[in-house]
Amino acid sequence: MWKAAAGMGEQPVLQAAESPQPTAAKLLRQALAPPKEKPALRQPPNYLLRTQLAICAGLLLLFLAARQLGWPVYTQCRAHLAKALEQGIDLSEQAELVRFAGKFVEDVRIRATAGAGALAGQAGAGEPAPGAGSETQPLVSLGTAPQNTAQKTAPPDGYSLKSYVPLQQLSLPLAAFSVTSGYGWRSHPITGRSDFHTGVDMAAAEGTPIAPALPGIVLDTGRSRSYGNYVLLLHADGVATQYCHMQYVFVRRGEEIGQGSVLGTVGSTGMATGPHLHFELSFDDLHYNPAKALGL
Repeated sequence: MWKAAAGMGEQPVLQAAESPQPTAAKLLRQALAPPKEKPALRQPPNYLLRTQLAICAGLLLLFLAARQLGWPVYTQCRAHLAKALEQGIDLSEQAELVRFAGKFVEDVRIRATAGAGALAGQAGAGEPAPGAGSETQPLVSLGTAPQNTAQKTAPPDGYSLKSYVPLQQLSLPLAAFSVTSGYGWRSHPITGRSDFHTGVDMAAAEGTPIAPALPGIVLDTGRSRSYGNYVLLLHADGVATQYCHMQYVFVRRGEEIGQGSVLGTVGSTGMATGPHLHFELSFDDLHYNPAKALGL
C-alpha cells in the first residue's frame, strides 16, 4: 500500500507503507506447516518390462493353441513340467524359465513345419524319419518291459530303455559300494508309487569321496528337493554324467575336472532313505541305463 506524505508548500510524495511485523503466532504456524512437495517427475516407459510381458503373452497363446489343436507338443510340455516339479527344479530361476520357454517354442516350430510339409505332400510314404540311422555310437537293447500297462512299457520323455556305452571307458565313481536300485520302472521306496528310476543307486558310507566317471567340465551344481546336492558334468562327444544326494560339493560351475579330482562326498540329501550316490548317464540330452557303461 502506498500513502501520500504532504508538507507545506511541497508536492505530495508517495511513500511505501510499512509492512506490519509478523506476530509470534504467525511465525509458529509457518514453522509447523509441512513443506510443499515438489511435483513427481514422470517416469519414462519401461520398454524391457513391456517386451517381457509381450513374450509371456505370446507363449501363453501358443500353449493354448497347442492344447486346442491337440498337438503332441502340448503333452510333451506337460510331461516336462511334471518331471521338473517332481524333481524340485526351481522354474522361477531365469535360466530355467528361458530354457523351458525356448524348448516349447522350438517344439511348436518343428511340429508346425512337419504339419505344413505333410499337407503339401512333401513327406513321402515309407521314407525313414529324419535322423534315422545317424547314431554311430553302440546301443545295446535291454528288451521290452512286460506288456501289462502302457505306463510300464514306455519310458518318460527324455529317457530310453536302452544302454549307452561311450567310446571312452567310464571309471567307477566310488571305490566300494553296493547297487541298491537299478535303472527303469520300480516302486518308489518313499512314496510307494510306480516310478521311473533315472539312474543307478550306489550305497556307500557317508563321506565317501566321489570321483568323476570321465574328465570334463562342471556344467551345473546345486540342490533340488528330489536330488539334494548334485553335480552335472559335461564330457566329450555330448556325454554327460550326474551325481546326486551328495553330502558336500567340492567343485564349482565352469571348473575343469580331471580324472583324479574329487567332486564331493556321499550323502543322503534330497529324497533319500540312506547315504548313497545316484548316478545318471546321458548322451545328447537323452538318458540311458548307465549299468553297462560302468561295468555293473
